[in-house]
Amino acid sequence: MTERRLEASPLRDGLDRYLYAPARACLAVLALAPFSIDARAGEGESRSPGRTAPKTVQFNRDVRPILSDKCFQCHGPDAHQRKGDLRLDTLKDATAASASGERAVVPGKIDDSELVRRIESDDLDERMPPAKSKKQLSAAEAQTLKTWIAEGAEYEGHWAFLPPVASAQPTVSRSDWTRNPIDAWILKQLDKEGLAPSPEAEKVVLIRRLSLDLIGLPPTIAEVDAFLADDRGDAYERLVDRLLDSPHYGERWGRIWLDAARYADSDGYEKDKLRKVHFYRDWVVQAINRDLPYDRFIVEQLAGDLLPKPTQDQLVATGFLRNSMINEEGGIDPEQFRMEAMFDRMEAIGKGVLGLTIQCAQCHTHKYDPITHEEYYQMFAFLNSTHEANIAVYSPAELTKQADLLRAIHETESKLRADHPDWAERMGRWEESTRDRGPSWQVVRTNVDANNGSGQKHYLLDDGSLLAAGYAPTLHTTQFTALKPVPRVSAVRLELLNDQSLPLSGPGRSTKGLFALTDFHVEVAPADRPNERKEVKIVRATADVNPPETVLEPIFDDRSKKRRVTGPIAFAIDGKVETAWGIDAGPGRRNVPRNAVFVLEKPVSFPAGVIVTFKLDQKHGGWNSDDNQNNNLGRFRFSTTDAPNAEADPVPAGVRAILAIDRAKRTPDQTAAVFSYFRTTVPEWKGADDHIDALWKQHPEGSSQLVLEDRERPRETHLLQRGDFLKPGKAVVPGTPAFLNPLPSDKPANRLTFAEWLVDRQAPTTARACVNRVWQAYFGTGIVATSEDLGSQSEAPSHPELLDWLAVDFMDHGWSVKRLQRLIVNSATYRQTSRVSPDLAAKDPYNRLLARGPRQRVDAEIVRDVTLAASGLLDRHVGGDSVFPPAPAFLFEPPSSYGPKQWPEASGTARYRRALYTFRYRSVPYPMLQAFDAPNGDFSCVRRPKSNTPLQALTLLNEPIALDCARSLAALTLKDGGATDADRIVFAFRRCVARKPTAEEVEVLSSLLKRQVERFAAGEIDPRELTADQPATGVAPAQLASWTVLARVLLNLDETITKE
Repeated sequence: MTERRLEASPLRDGLDRYLYAPARACLAVLALAPFSIDARAGEGESRSPGRTAPKTVQFNRDVRPILSDKCFQCHGPDAHQRKGDLRLDTLKDATAASASGERAVVPGKIDDSELVRRIESDDLDERMPPAKSKKQLSAAEAQTLKTWIAEGAEYEGHWAFLPPVASAQPTVSRSDWTRNPIDAWILKQLDKEGLAPSPEAEKVVLIRRLSLDLIGLPPTIAEVDAFLADDRGDAYERLVDRLLDSPHYGERWGRIWLDAARYADSDGYEKDKLRKVHFYRDWVVQAINRDLPYDRFIVEQLAGDLLPKPTQDQLVATGFLRNSMINEEGGIDPEQFRMEAMFDRMEAIGKGVLGLTIQCAQCHTHKYDPITHEEYYQMFAFLNSTHEANIAVYSPAELTKQADLLRAIHETESKLRADHPDWAERMGRWEESTRDRGPSWQVVRTNVDANNGSGQKHYLLDDGSLLAAGYAPTLHTTQFTALKPVPRVSAVRLELLNDQSLPLSGPGRSTKGLFALTDFHVEVAPADRPNERKEVKIVRATADVNPPETVLEPIFDDRSKKRRVTGPIAFAIDGKVETAWGIDAGPGRRNVPRNAVFVLEKPVSFPAGVIVTFKLDQKHGGWNSDDNQNNNLGRFRFSTTDAPNAEADPVPAGVRAILAIDRAKRTPDQTAAVFSYFRTTVPEWKGADDHIDALWKQHPEGSSQLVLEDRERPRETHLLQRGDFLKPGKAVVPGTPAFLNPLPSDKPANRLTFAEWLVDRQAPTTARACVNRVWQAYFGTGIVATSEDLGSQSEAPSHPELLDWLAVDFMDHGWSVKRLQRLIVNSATYRQTSRVSPDLAAKDPYNRLLARGPRQRVDAEIVRDVTLAASGLLDRHVGGDSVFPPAPAFLFEPPSSYGPKQWPEASGTARYRRALYTFRYRSVPYPMLQAFDAPNGDFSCVRRPKSNTPLQALTLLNEPIALDCARSLAALTLKDGGATDADRIVFAFRRCVARKPTAEEVEVLSSLLKRQVERFAAGEIDPRELTADQPATGVAPAQLASWTVLARVLLNLDETITKE
């Protein structure tokens, strides 16, 4: 399709450095144009000597496409695929002498150029391209190569790899038509093609076009009438400003970025568990609404956590990199799928930010663009030293409440200190009394997963702790055996530790970072007879937290109908499957390290030493391991002691760490943290403690968000052979491709520096990629049609100088996307009518020259939103949890879904929220959105496909929400549409398409309505089947049903779901 379009296109004039070949043979392979200059040299190679006359053949326009399609696979940048040690994509290599002394290209000398001899050879063993490649040169292509060599074999760098430069605004034939520089560039091209721009669209068309483009919603009848009545000279500009200031602007344009960001509400892969990440989605919407500069928009998403004193919003922004899929299938290697997620992040940065297909270099040096295999992993290294973290986040209202509670707690503690001036001395004495941490504990390093058949993976970390990862079973037992014997055991300590990879940092794996330990067992064996293992009795257990008995939350229902509870540590040694030790101290206090100590009935020792095995019964999860129903330990560590009467340390680990710091060197926050625990040990302060405890119980629950955090110890990055994580090659350090702008040498090699490099003023592709996608959203196709790839294989820009001018202007004005959009929509180009004459359709069928306004079907989400808005059902609330509108129940049960999935159908107005907020399972896409080409979120998408299928019409006719919309529009029309059927038809029609219907359209619709009234009156159909037993007040069911039929027709009009 691309090739046919280019052959039919009138874009054949000399776009010089960019591009189109005058010969159809060259146009047919233009989409495969590769990079051809050694951009690392930069370097003076792009020109060859001897230029004395104007060239008839240009490298980028005419030669590059041929070499790319026919030669570069074997003679291009990829050294591993290169044949005959010949490289044709750089002047230096193409003109170098081979071992035999021959040169493939000798500038100005056809007869001395081996390339010419080989392409004209009659010897099939010598002819290039070889017959087995099935890529033969046409006579025209061979002549182009010969002419190019004869004219000096001049090489040129690919336009997108050079920083954009704004050219002077061109002089055009109709300066009175131009409203801003965009129009001058468009008109320049139209002048060359002998075309004239179309007239301006009618006002009713413009307000609907603007509303759909800027906020993704149709205008109301009142808004249309107000605009039509506004005869001020700047009425249009005022409308633009109003829409740009709308809170719904961020919803419309946020959805476009969320495609690139791979946003979805589930993990993907087999289990496809739901995840709570809507805070990232809402951050995108709000960032766009407040016109966060695009360079800052990118920096915060890649490295918000590395900014000085990052806010919650800046941490949430890094969710961009965490939108990758997560695999928790049984038996998987978590590291494999961490690497898959890393590859996905790289692709998202390539497509979404750079506008390049860098993923090719994951396995080998890029065959067309100058990105080497090593450079790919150098960029990869910037992202590799991170924790895949999960943090607690709060809504604005919750943040306010949290701040109020913390302030009240601080005031209570301040009053305690004021009322007791000797508090510091008393706390000092308490510190001295608690310095003794009890017995000496020996950390026991154990085997990993040797005897665990549950599929859950465990890692033994450097500190001896075990970290659970991968598949999360819900009802299971794990056991771990010491790698080395201990001399004597009297008690065992179990420490529960935080880890950034766990939900809310753990220490458990439940969605709240909690766990439930059903029972704890200890087995011992002589070191010289390890098979003689016997369980020893535990007679006492202590812990630093002992919550009251609490019935399990519904998500942990195992369908046993038993009363299952969590509570104090005693529940972990009572032998009952219904009870378990829990650690939930409530929101704000639950996700901290904990410890428990289990005392044996009597000390155990053997002459050769004791091998200890620890068994953890974890039977307090739910019935469905394909859902988030696990209640498992996340990170934990075992220790033993031979001391009698050991007990759990009641001092929190964080406080204990502060106590090791000299008092004079502590910060005020550290002193306050010690005091917050110390006060709980003072009996006479119980009243204040109880008050503070009551305050903590009011702490908001919050939600969770996947984010990135830097590791304390950088992870070494290796080049992976063929992209296989099991085949690491040489180690690489963070770096960037040499053909792009240089990395600053005076900054640390971290993600923040990488993010700033991406949006550096000299970055050649970043601004171009952004403005090109914005243009694509308005006109259906970008200035570069291949918006995901501006590289050597991209389609050539239709208006290259305009693209560069827009990119420079965008950067010059603070990377403001709103300003860019204001510039576009205020242009005469945008405001043209979309009506097309047969002559113009023949000359420019795809509207690449823009001699008319844009016309295309709106995106899937806007299809839904238009019908909701037209019907009066739309809930315009912005932000919040994703919602579950009606969907077929079978989709969420096997075999449609791998395992049962939650789909708690929304009720009330939540059913009618904008489609942006529809919950998105990756493996079970929402049917209506899928029918209209919405991506699943499996990978970065910057250019949606557009299909037209019967399924789309059937969806708009019969899908439950579509039927609700038709019923609601019918009821609204009968209520507010006027006294006559003609008035009501006009009302309903305008709610759908904004304009008034023609007399002929009213006649057709009146005839339809009449036929339906007759059918229902005759009893052919029961009207309640269509009205769902919900007739409008005072309206007969047959009348409502008849109008519902008409409403279904109006909501299915092509014009209703099309931007005209």
